[in-house]
Amino acid sequence: MATQHYSRRKARHLLHSCYRWWRKNSKSLTPPQKQQLEGLLAQTDEKLHDDSDTDGLTQVCQQLEAFASCHMRKGVAGHIRELALAILIALALATLIRQTWFEPYEIPTGSMRPSFEEQDRLLVTKTAFGLNIPLITDHFFFHPALVTRSDIVIWSGDNMPIADNNTTYFGLFPAKKRYIKRCMGKPGDTLYFYGGKIYGIDKEGQPLTELLKAPWLDRLEWVPFITFEGEVTPQGAHGLLFHQMHLPIGRLTLSPTGTALGEIYNGTKWITDEPTAQKKPHSSLRTYSDFWGIGNYAMARLLTPEQFAARSDIEKEGIEQGLLYLELRHTPSLNYSQARFFRSGGDMGLELASYTAVIPLQRRHLEALMAHMYTARFVVRAEKAERYAIQMPSKTPKGSPILSATPDGTYEFYFGKATEIGWGAIAHPVPPYSQLYSHDPLHVQKLFNLGIEWNMAYDPQPERYAPFPHRYAYFRDGALFLLGGSIFKSDDPTLQAFIKREMHRQELSSSSRPYISFQDRHPPLKEDGSFDLDFLHTFGLKIPDDQYLMLGDNHAMSGDSRVFGFVPQANIQGAPTWIIWPVGDRLGRPPQPPLPLVTGARMTIWAIVSVIAAAYIWHRVRLRRPLDLPRQKK
Repeated sequence: MATQHYSRRKARHLLHSCYRWWRKNSKSLTPPQKQQLEGLLAQTDEKLHDDSDTDGLTQVCQQLEAFASCHMRKGVAGHIRELALAILIALALATLIRQTWFEPYEIPTGSMRPSFEEQDRLLVTKTAFGLNIPLITDHFFFHPALVTRSDIVIWSGDNMPIADNNTTYFGLFPAKKRYIKRCMGKPGDTLYFYGGKIYGIDKEGQPLTELLKAPWLDRLEWVPFITFEGEVTPQGAHGLLFHQMHLPIGRLTLSPTGTALGEIYNGTKWITDEPTAQKKPHSSLRTYSDFWGIGNYAMARLLTPEQFAARSDIEKEGIEQGLLYLELRHTPSLNYSQARFFRSGGDMGLELASYTAVIPLQRRHLEALMAHMYTARFVVRAEKAERYAIQMPSKTPKGSPILSATPDGTYEFYFGKATEIGWGAIAHPVPPYSQLYSHDPLHVQKLFNLGIEWNMAYDPQPERYAPFPHRYAYFRDGALFLLGGSIFKSDDPTLQAFIKREMHRQELSSSSRPYISFQDRHPPLKEDGSFDLDFLHTFGLKIPDDQYLMLGDNHAMSGDSRVFGFVPQANIQGAPTWIIWPVGDRLGRPPQPPLPLVTGARMTIWAIVSVIAAAYIWHRVRLRRPLDLPRQKK
């Protein structure tokens, strides 16, 4: 058998392993055994410091290893104890690093698209704003000034009304799930939503122009609600409470006779909702749609000519013929008419009273819709589409939308471009001749109405109720926007006819059958272009002290502060610094303000790491020094 050669590194490891055992367990040896071990240790130490005698080093190491295998054997319990200790130390170190320094992060959903997409891998720093306390939702110290509006932030769901919030680190350490959203409001800010933008002032009353001018926000749009109803909870035996931003802003109380009284909370008390308040300018909160610019937005869907003709609840007079019809549900109120309960897909729902308007769409409008189309990521199997999920079901659900002539695969639309998602979430452009790019009215309707949910429950069939999809319309500077794009220019004759028709309907409406027009109510600015502070203080959303407004970039499918409210400062844990996968044009720094390079937390962590590194170097130096053995003393 060939003689095993010992490198100096391997010999040094063997020497110090046996030396540590000798220091702890030498009393268990007989005097001859102890003398033999000390001699072997001394010889090995001498050979290690003699670079010329490699063969002698190998020979003495073999003798030392033979002695160790005979007299230093560990029992099963010892091996298990040592392995368990090593694993626990590794897990503790990994948890400490991930909680206080940095960690890799995988995006599980599409709530931050297009900035982040499903299966994106990020590198997250935990020292951007402060120093976190490991496994506790708090900080050793935190600098609020380092949190910049429009920063993308990682935060914990601890002590927040979020369902399915519990998780563990490595299956051992209990923790709360972490979430990624964009910080659009800081403590003391007052914000108002108009035209897909956010207008605001800080606690000193200074305009927050960065929310309007930041280049990384250019292609994003912001909506102050997910549905008009928000979160609905029972209030006693005969009442319902409506929450937006997890704040109670409206309530319905049913009387014994079956009538309902709708009220809103104006900040000091509950007052009766006035459904016609939007007909004229007013200087106080008077109706549900007054809050934060809710009245500036409509929920939208497309109807075919047949669906439009079958609807008896839509005013059709003066509406020209269209290839499709845009139905807008707008200006919700608690007292316009009775809120109604409905059943959709086996689930019960509640719809607030609102007004309905319709705009006919011509070929140019369909082309504009396709140029701005976006959808959820979806999977096609046997020409049936369903929304993508990390854990996909083995079979496509019944009633899934049909996408004819579309090969099996995973797809998505954004900014009018269709891509196929391949291995490792790498996107590839879909050929321009693909059926996905069809401008056929029925195909455009399908992508618009179903493309966010990919659920046939949102298909507006006349024989059953269908809820509105999470598609939104709003005015900006006279133009009407859908899918984040100007589908109707301000000088579009179809839009001008719509506005004229809306104003006429409002003028002819009565107090018993009111109608509020859907129109451009303009941003909260004065004639000179300055921010209207009085308007913002009256109708804006006020961010409480030590709390932050966190919104998803994908307003249509993001659970964020609109659902569970503001995020406490203690929950903020860090920020993403780099997109490390997949390869492509999004690889690199995320679309957000540059993070500070030097912070107190980073300096603290690097100081600790430097001390540990210095201790390790000192340890390695000590390994090369002669051993302190009795035989070596003169």
